Amino acid sequence: MRTLPFLLFMILLTASLSGQEINIGFKDSIESKVLNENRKFIVKLPRDYNASERSYPVLYRLDGDMDVYTETVGTINRLVHMDELIPDMIIVMIENTNRNRDMMPVNTSYFTSEPGADNFIAFIESELIPHINNSYRTTDEKLLCGQSISAIFTFYYFLTHTDSFNAYIACSGGFPDCEDYFIDLTDEFLETEQAKQRCLFMTQGLKDFLDPDGVIKKQLYDFTQRIESKENIVCKMKSYEDEGHVPFQSLYHALRFIYSSEN
Repeated sequence: MRTLPFLLFMILLTASLSGQEINIGFKDSIESKVLNENRKFIVKLPRDYNASERSYPVLYRLDGDMDVYTETVGTINRLVHMDELIPDMIIVMIENTNRNRDMMPVNTSYFTSEPGADNFIAFIESELIPHINNSYRTTDEKLLCGQSISAIFTFYYFLTHTDSFNAYIACSGGFPDCEDYFIDLTDEFLETEQAKQRCLFMTQGLKDFLDPDGVIKKQLYDFTQRIESKENIVCKMKSYEDEGHVPFQSLYHALRFIYSSEN
């Protein structure tokens, strides 16, 4: 008989909770003069943001749909509040409008339209980052994360604007039909002075359906070997034996590596 009141209590509690809104972030947008379009993004503030006066680093993540967003929030909450391995941070998820245009810096046999990576970088540098810095309490520390085609963009950003972000995370990137272009960019990058330490973390699943012959694996291995020789660059590529395209552990291991490298 004692179980009946308990069950009734649980039913009423569940009913009351079902009407509550669960808010783990909010959407925002800006009118971009650089891109001539409205660009939407999702923002997640740290748990204690409103109760403190602290400033926070910012993780900018590309391909900002809800699936990637919830995965990112869960990963950071785990590393911050359970593992206590990284500082809490503001998350900014940039939604796509024309993904191929924005992410590609060069034409290939797979992409024949006008490349828009330089314009997208200009949008991030001159519009999005200033908006975030003016709207929220941010530190100077910024991280950029891309996956698949947006990892190609992340490589391009790293090679051409290394000082913009403290760390770059490229998940399942590569150089499809544009390896020579990126070899030339890498040559130029290696000839420039690097005053401050920057971090590049790459991941790849060895069962990636987009790399059945291991061509991308070799590209990334050769690229890593070259980048590792650069002074003030901390670089690592992590391969996952049993994972496919964009291993879900990528961001978790990337952030652990980045903050262990800083220490």
